[in-house]
Amino acid sequence: MKTSILLVGRGDLVSFIQGILCAEGYQVEKMEWTDLNRISELTLTNLNMIILMNEGCHEDTLKNGLESFVHIGVTSPLLVITPKISPELIVELLDYGANDVMEAPIHGNVMMARIRNLLRVFSHASQEDEEVIVVHDLKVNLRSRRVSRAGEYLVLTPKEYELLEFLARHVNEACPRSVILREVWGYDFAMDTNVVDVYIKHLRVKVDKGRSVKLIHTVRGIGYMLHTQ
Repeated sequence: MKTSILLVGRGDLVSFIQGILCAEGYQVEKMEWTDLNRISELTLTNLNMIILMNEGCHEDTLKNGLESFVHIGVTSPLLVITPKISPELIVELLDYGANDVMEAPIHGNVMMARIRNLLRVFSHASQEDEEVIVVHDLKVNLRSRRVSRAGEYLVLTPKEYELLEFLARHVNEACPRSVILREVWGYDFAMDTNVVDVYIKHLRVKVDKGRSVKLIHTVRGIGYMLHTQ
């Protein structure tokens, strides 16, 4: 079976990349940004990769697209190709779920090398058993770093994920702020900071808000705990 790649976008860049992929023997499917509102209806399970391009559209469209694919639980690698990209935007796109980001105009050979690398990495990961921590209806996949609650995928920043993973690995344990600072942020000395409290607040919005069962709890005078009441 041919490796299948979905191209999201429109314009000359999409046509250019489609030509390269077809010449390399890949099966290519295309979708325009206007189709994102029906993304949940599309069959994405047989896709090996998704490439998103924002030629002629706003960068927020890219972020919304990444968020949509992550939300429905896509496990294929997500590659973003965009012109005139800044370091700040690269960081944002990676935080939104992109696995790699390239700036256009692109060199065909470089693009193909990065595509092969992503396919190789994800192929190896899919062949290994998944490691998942389950707390009530929360699932934390340690290999893919995907998090879901009651089947709904949550979009977390890298540091939010690391904090949640730490709490999940120590479920039903009271985790002191000082230990969280050391293990998640790498601070091995006492310091006056509320960074843990700030990130816990962010996690509560994404994990617990609007749900009858709260999973993130404050342990007065100590720190925080992940557990069900």
